[in-house]
Amino acid sequence: MLTPYIDSHCHLTDKAFDEDREAAIERMKDAGMVAGITIGCEDDDIKPLRAILDAHPGLLFGAWAVHPEYPELREADVDEIAERANEPGMVAVGETGLDFYWCKEPLDWQRDRFRRHIAAARKAGKPLIIHARDAESAALEILKEEKAGDLGFVMHCFCGTLETAEGVVAAGGHVSFTGNLTFKKNEMLREIAGKIPLDRLLIETDSPYMAPVPFRGKRCEPVYSREVARAIAAAKGLDFDEALLATARNTVKLFRLPIAL
Repeated sequence: MLTPYIDSHCHLTDKAFDEDREAAIERMKDAGMVAGITIGCEDDDIKPLRAILDAHPGLLFGAWAVHPEYPELREADVDEIAERANEPGMVAVGETGLDFYWCKEPLDWQRDRFRRHIAAARKAGKPLIIHARDAESAALEILKEEKAGDLGFVMHCFCGTLETAEGVVAAGGHVSFTGNLTFKKNEMLREIAGKIPLDRLLIETDSPYMAPVPFRGKRCEPVYSREVARAIAAAKGLDFDEALLATARNTVKLFRLPIAL
């Protein structure tokens, strides 16, 4: 019997899946995956996200918020974001946060957007999916100020320090790794994964990006999230299946998925 696992963060509405989206979803089922959370990052994602969730209830779940990289896009208000977060199959608000890599100061608009998304998550009673690129510490400070740990949150595609990862856990959050955990240069991330409590770890692909070893250079897809679990297992000295199942259970608990594991 295949061990169940979950990709906690992917982008199945991306155009990179236009040629084989349904086949990629079938590969998820064939591999033993019991869920995937697919993220919408702008208004153009709303309709395709709704369509994919309606086509695959109980397998695919969603989240939506305007991404912090996009200052030019329309910003929904708290009520709209909260209403969307409570639509069928929607389980979180995000991804949201801070990006100091692509965006440069002054970034008051980005901080305001982040706080608005946190307020929407609080109104909806949903957890948050956090994007923090070159901004992990700054994002964590806002999360602590807003007491986002009460809602639950995950810092996705984690690339920060051990101190920040421990701060995420202390604030009530989870840490999620992508294929970046498998890259040869990222020994520091593997050390962090080894030290963070297993019950606070999630796995993800961020597909179609960040394909893990041994699939680097290819378009990423949700089934590859198992390679992230493999890297966590190695870092912690666990069986591979134990890491798969534990991270799946963590994802179910955080997002309150209707899945028994």
